Amino acid sequence: MTQAKFTVVHPAQQRTYWAGGQRQAVIIGGPETGGRYALSHSTIAVGGGANEHRHTNEAESFYVIVGTIRFSIGGQTVLLGKGSFLHAEPNQRYSFEVVGSETCEVLIMYAPAGLERFIEESGLPDSQGAEVQSIEQAGALMQAAPAYGVHYTAAEKDS
Repeated sequence: MTQAKFTVVHPAQQRTYWAGGQRQAVIIGGPETGGRYALSHSTIAVGGGANEHRHTNEAESFYVIVGTIRFSIGGQTVLLGKGSFLHAEPNQRYSFEVVGSETCEVLIMYAPAGLERFIEESGLPDSQGAEVQSIEQAGALMQAAPAYGVHYTAAEKDS
């Protein structure tokens, strides 16, 4: 009889980084899921977000826990509030920005896994001052992105 396999991750076990002004807590990644998916908990301040980009390797899904986030995707503007969900297939261009009056918390799933390596290798470990430093280093983050299958529209137009 095959023994059931499962993983429990407590908050203290999450790997937390700052990337482009976003606090990303990697909950589970490829090594723990057999490469099937990764899940992170992102905290984004009002006005924060991501410039238009696309992922060549993975689908990405967003579930809003707190706050409001505005996506520009597929020629549409979509507002997601608490309890809302958005799924984007690979190569779908989109951008997002947190709007309203409160910080947004969102669960982000990447399938297959792999994008969490970008967060872990390009982000700054969670520490005092890391948020401001991650904003200052956002340009370098965008330059490193193509190696992980993330392509920013502005960078593609410049090349």
